[in-house]
Parts: sequence; structure tokens; C-alpha cells
Amino acid sequence: MVTLVACQPDKSEDTGANSLTFSYEIDTVRIDAKEEFLFLNMGLFMSDYRPKNDLLYNLNPETSRLEMIDLEKNELKEIVQFDQDGPNAVKEIFTSGIKITDSGEKWFTDYYGLIHLNAAGERVGQFRLTNDVFQGDTLPVGFEIDGMGKITRSGRYFVSHYGNYSQKDGLKGLAVIDLESKTKRLIPLGVFQALEKYELAGPGREGQNVSSGITASERNFITPTDQQILHSNSAQNRLLSLDLVSGEHREVKLNSKLLSDEKPGLYPKQANSIEQFDEFNEMKKQEVTFGPWIYDYDRGYFWRVSREKSGGTVENPVFAFFITVLDRDLKQIAEAQLTEGDTLPFDGLPSVSFFKNGMLYMFLNEEDEMAFVRFKPNFD
Repeated sequence: MVTLVACQPDKSEDTGANSLTFSYEIDTVRIDAKEEFLFLNMGLFMSDYRPKNDLLYNLNPETSRLEMIDLEKNELKEIVQFDQDGPNAVKEIFTSGIKITDSGEKWFTDYYGLIHLNAAGERVGQFRLTNDVFQGDTLPVGFEIDGMGKITRSGRYFVSHYGNYSQKDGLKGLAVIDLESKTKRLIPLGVFQALEKYELAGPGREGQNVSSGITASERNFITPTDQQILHSNSAQNRLLSLDLVSGEHREVKLNSKLLSDEKPGLYPKQANSIEQFDEFNEMKKQEVTFGPWIYDYDRGYFWRVSREKSGGTVENPVFAFFITVLDRDLKQIAEAQLTEGDTLPFDGLPSVSFFKNGMLYMFLNEEDEMAFVRFKPNFD
């Protein structure tokens, strides 16, 4: 067990009284797959944890097979095969995610729309993300709402990005859809263009120009609760908060005392071969990288894991991992570096994380077996 003391925030933020002190423990639990091959190809990106029954729902988007993992017993509990055709089909083009609501209803996000099942598993709705279906702010001609969005735990809101995806700088903002009133709000954001300076471009495909080649871009994150949305990215220590009821939004710029507040972007931005692209991308990944905010429903805190190169060489880097904690008002109340020896076993940052019983679960693919690294904070 290691004790971490929160760094005191700047006095101008007036949050010193809310500083947090905690110790932590880290361990790893493995899931008994009961001789089944669990779907791990997409890093559990198509999964959802439901605290009410302590189950993780892991969906194979190609087959619509749903694996239900009992996280109390750490074992596979059940497999459900959903229909892909007919009146109960849960797939239209490509399934991009699943949400199990508090009431047990299931929402499947698809490339262009949403599919709604009631608690009994019967399809009760299918909605395209268009102006015809959802009234309110109007999507301009050529603009689309990305189906790879997030649905709140209550099942009330769907939040995703929107823009003109036929253009290189296509992202324009956030789309918030009220699934009860069937209305939508469009919130323009300027952060996407600001992230272009971090992009690494690779060689073009055979017979095509460089602009059509591979790229390594920064990630944009959406963290939903039933009251607000946090929008952040992997390159900057800042976030946008959107109140789902009032529609008000504000930008919060954070200040770290332990790691860089922004990716410096000192790597070359253009590669002329696949080998060079891989080399430059390794340099890019060694600069500071911020993970998504993870909401702790029990405490009302937002947590984030970040990492930055702390030593070694370009060929053999040594990374430091950092934990940042915000309170309900998005004031930073704790920031700490994991002690030496507690380096997390990820090639980068964990792909999927969630809170269960006060512990941060981080998915780990351990030789094609499902496992979780658990970070357990103990507060004084």
C-alpha cells in the first residue's frame, strides 16, 4: 500500500480546502472464460458495465454475440446470441457499442443510428440520426452525427460528434440527443482544428497522394453522466463541461505540477515510409498522453490516468503514470504519480476503464485472456 498526498492547487482556484489524501493498492484479476473464447479484438470497446447486477456486457459487433461477465465471481456467466435479421435485429450496418440502462433496457449504437430493446429483449425502436427523426437544431447538408457515441446510464441522452466526414477537418462539435423528447442540440467546438498540429502523416497508398495515407491523430473523449458531459482530448490538459439540462457549457483549463500540460509535438510530422511512420509514431507516443475521464458514481469524482516518458531512451523508454482527480465542480483535488514499481502493464493507456465498488477497473489483454488491473484508493 502506498500513500499519495494531493498536490495543493493554485490559490486562485480556491480549492485547497478540498485537497484529497489517499493511499492505494494495485492488483490484477483474471476472468474464467469457461473454455469459451471471449471477444477481445477491440479492447472491450463494445462493452458496458452495469453496477446494478455487477455484470460486464461484452459485445462482438460482427456476430452480435453478447458475453455477460460476472465481476463478483470473475467468471463468464452467460452468452446471449442476438438476432441480426428480422424484427428483433440489433444490427443494421455496423454495431459500434452497447448500453445497458438502469432499468435493464438495451441500446445498440450503429453506424448511422440507434436500436432500442426493452428489458425483455424485444426491439421497440430503431432511429436514424437525422433531422427527420430528431427535431431541434438542424444538421447542415452533408453533415452527419457519428453513431459511435455514448448513451447515459439512465438511457435519456445520446451524445456524439457531428460534422462533415467527407472532409479532412470534418469534425465540428457535439450532438446531444434527448431520446425521450426526440430532439437534438448541436454544440460547435473549436478544439478539433487545434489538434491538427499534433497529427503525424504517413505515406499515401499505392497510386494515391500523401493526404490519403495513414495518419496518427489525437483522440477526443466523451465522458457522460446523467447530468453532464465532459469532452476532452489526449493532447491537452483541459476539458469542456456541458450541462445536459440547461445546455450551458464551460471550458476548464487544468494545471499540473507533475507532468506537461500539453503535448509539445517535437516529433517529425511527415513520414515517407511505413518504417519511418512507425519510428515517428513511437516518438509521438512517448510525449504526454492524457486518458479519458472516468466517472466514479459512488463518490461523485472524475478520475484520469495519464502517462509521460520519464527516462530511458527513445528505443527503450521508461514511463511514469499519473492519477488526477476532480470533484463534482471539476476542481482538481488530487494529483499523484504512481510510485516506481507500479508502472501499469499497458502499451499506452488502458483501452476501457470503469469504477466498480470504489475500485478503478482497467481492462488488460493477458495473452488473449480477459483480465483487469484494479486500482483501489483508500481515503483518509
